[in-house]
Amino acid sequence: MDLRESLNAVSDVIVNRPLPLREFDQIYMKAADMLIQAEHISKWLTDRDVVFIGDGDALALCLIHLKAQGQLDRGPSKVHVLDFDERMVNSIKRFSERYGYEDRISASLYNVADSLPDALRKRYGGFYTNPPFGGSNGGASVCAFLQRGLESLQPDGICCAVLADDNSLRWCNKVLHAAQSMLLKSGCVIAEMIPELHSYHLDDNPGLKSCSLIARLGPDILPESDEGNMPLSKEVRDNFYGRGAELKIRYVRDLTNGVKLASRDYRMEPFPEKAGG
Repeated sequence: MDLRESLNAVSDVIVNRPLPLREFDQIYMKAADMLIQAEHISKWLTDRDVVFIGDGDALALCLIHLKAQGQLDRGPSKVHVLDFDERMVNSIKRFSERYGYEDRISASLYNVADSLPDALRKRYGGFYTNPPFGGSNGGASVCAFLQRGLESLQPDGICCAVLADDNSLRWCNKVLHAAQSMLLKSGCVIAEMIPELHSYHLDDNPGLKSCSLIARLGPDILPESDEGNMPLSKEVRDNFYGRGAELKIRYVRDLTNGVKLASRDYRMEPFPEKAGG
């Protein structure tokens, strides 16, 4: 790996992505840590068809772009990104068209509050997620993203998750425990955890880091998640993005798709009144 060329490739991805919306816990990983994370998970996802459950950081594009530029010698064969932010979806499509990656990466609009479409269930060899930190809901938001990822997995599937990690913070330990307990109950084993691996552009807690957690299913195991493929309850949606920040926006709609630079204009599309009960 050539450090200059690799960081320039990451920069290509960063300039393409839209500005983060802090109210939805879109907090972007720092550039050097994106490179480290891409290299790290590339070995776990090698030659697998992978789904990303949300991807504000644009790690999926990093993986594909770095490999295509010869800076990674391994990585997933194909990647599909699910995100509720249409700006993210369009930025991936725009980038893949510009560089000729349409055969390797795609994206579609999806919110984890909705049931996972049948066409995506038990389809993928791996999933990746970097969910809202879950500090105000005991990890419920983290588990919601993990649940959708588990529903997408085939036997022998790989789970890659990025979770807030600070041993001095009680809520971090509580969320990590909830996430690992859920994975174990679903038939996974914890294959690896690298603590405090990433830093973020986080205004109110710039020192907070996150870990990389890898879990895997056995070759003859399907996750015990069939009963979980339901819309999220109102209890889970409460405090989803922080204390008092309910998950009530279904999609962020892109109003300026088609321009060369990342979209800056958007509107919020809420869930129908009856959703969530």
